Amino acid sequence: VLIGGGHVNCQVLKMLKNLAPSGSKLTMVCEGDRSFYSGMLPGSTASIYSPKEIQVELKPLAAW
Repeated sequence: VLIGGGHVNCQVLKMLKNLAPSGSKLTMVCEGDRSFYSGMLPGSTASIYSPKEIQVELKPLAAW
């Protein structure tokens, strides 16, 4: 079970895609359907990136 949809848990999902035994189940508990990549927040604050560009859509990531 992963608590939250922050960028660390998104990376955990990606890693487990290839490492978890076949038939494993993973659950992500999160309040929303998207998360902001905090590493790009300074660029968003400086108007280099739009808020949409620093969002991670969690549902497609979890389904993948």
